[in-house]
Amino acid sequence: MKKFTTLAGIIAGIAAGAVLLGLYFLLQFSLIITVALALASYFGIYLILFAIRPKDRFINLGDGINAEMLQTVLRESEEKIGELQKMEKQIKDEQIRSKIDHIIGTVQKIYENIRKDPEKMKIAKQFLSYYFDTCISIVKKYTQLSSQEVQSNEISKALQKAEIMLSSIDVAFEKQLAKLLSNDVMDLDVEIETLEKTFKAEDLN
Repeated sequence: MKKFTTLAGIIAGIAAGAVLLGLYFLLQFSLIITVALALASYFGIYLILFAIRPKDRFINLGDGINAEMLQTVLRESEEKIGELQKMEKQIKDEQIRSKIDHIIGTVQKIYENIRKDPEKMKIAKQFLSYYFDTCISIVKKYTQLSSQEVQSNEISKALQKAEIMLSSIDVAFEKQLAKLLSNDVMDLDVEIETLEKTFKAEDLN
């Protein structure tokens, strides 16, 4: 806002200066009239620029969410999606790749929904901060284990657990997208708590 105010003042000042020079030297208006019209031009242009300024849709959303936070979340989401896509390419199992690809598609829809309606960040922030990071950790672990040359019984069990957990996350993201689209905020804490218990029970370590 401060930068815009400064820029608007500069533009209005330049325009007013041009009006003053044109009226006084070219059209030879009286000094008083020239100054009056130049001042009117300055404030008129300034008010017009202020009226058409880009609106910040991310202001005053409550729950500790501000413009900087939202912009950071959206930027980091692109980085995390890129990380998932990179790991997906390293996985040989076609079904797992397809599942990860579906998760990525759902996540992109969630963030696109937030981008269009930033107030929905209040609904999604807790969900995304837990589920998305957990998803990345699971895929990272799966990538590491599946790349092992020797597949022991323990590794096979761990991979199976990871597949189950990815399926749970896939369903959870679909539910969250549906909630965003319907503005439903009910039972979200319960869903997160349930999934946390599931992940603890299916510990990959």
